[in-house]
Amino acid sequence: MEVTFFQKNLNKKEEASFVEYVNQKIPSFEQLITKFSQDAVLLKVSIEKFNKHDAFQVELCLVLPTKSLVASEASHQISKAVDLSKDRLLGQIKKHMASLRKDRAHRSIRGVRVLDPMAISEEILQ
Repeated sequence: MEVTFFQKNLNKKEEASFVEYVNQKIPSFEQLITKFSQDAVLLKVSIEKFNKHDAFQVELCLVLPTKSLVASEASHQISKAVDLSKDRLLGQIKKHMASLRKDRAHRSIRGVRVLDPMAISEEILQ
């Protein structure tokens, strides 16, 4: 998986801690996307610091050959924003991989119809 970083309004210390922390979280993504080749997957990681609110916004964009997934979170701590956006993206990856395996192709409850309601009411009365 190729990873690209984008930082806005960060100082050198925050930038280094952000890159290091995200690199620790990358194996959790790689475990779920083993179906795709390593060179076909791109993870775009961006962070923006808002000086007025003393907050960070982290956005993770995972580009797969079949779909692009995006998760974004904002928090007052870099680690918390990364963790929250990572959790959102992991949920999206699991759901997408399940749909590729056709795990989510079950019949809907709404598709089931009763043919003769009178026959069912007679069975209940007996």
